Amino acid sequence: MEGGLPLGINLKYLIAQIINLVLLFILLYKLLFKRFLTTLDERSARIKKGLEDAETASKRATEAEEVYQERIEQAERERQALLAKAAQEAEKLKEDILTRAREEAKQLVLEAQAGIERQREQAMSELRKQVPDLTLLATTRVIGQILDEKAQRRLIDEVLVEIGELE
Repeated sequence: MEGGLPLGINLKYLIAQIINLVLLFILLYKLLFKRFLTTLDERSARIKKGLEDAETASKRATEAEEVYQERIEQAERERQALLAKAAQEAEKLKEDILTRAREEAKQLVLEAQAGIERQREQAMSELRKQVPDLTLLATTRVIGQILDEKAQRRLIDEVLVEIGELE
């Protein structure tokens, strides 16, 4: 057993292999593991950022949908208001047209009544003009003689007074 331990283990080789193994781990750590861990950290950060971005986009989409719904509801309210306003204006226009039509009808009735009254007055005036002549003619036939003009006028006035009382 030269410088060895029982079971045939050589202490120098064992220490050299332990040192080599430690150096290998240090070297691998510096060259590979550090880069590998950095890459894993970067990838983890990108995934985390992607998830955060997706969550942010989801929130924005939800907010946009809420805004869109609010705008649709606002447009619906405005549409309802416009329809109500149009209905009110149509009703007001209808009432205005009916009012004007009634006023025109009243005016036509008044004009017709005035026309009838004028025609009546005209007929009465013509009748009053003809009554003295007819009265004179009737009187002459009945009496058989022509009265003097003064007597005729007095007789006509009496007849007109009687006709006025009859009306």
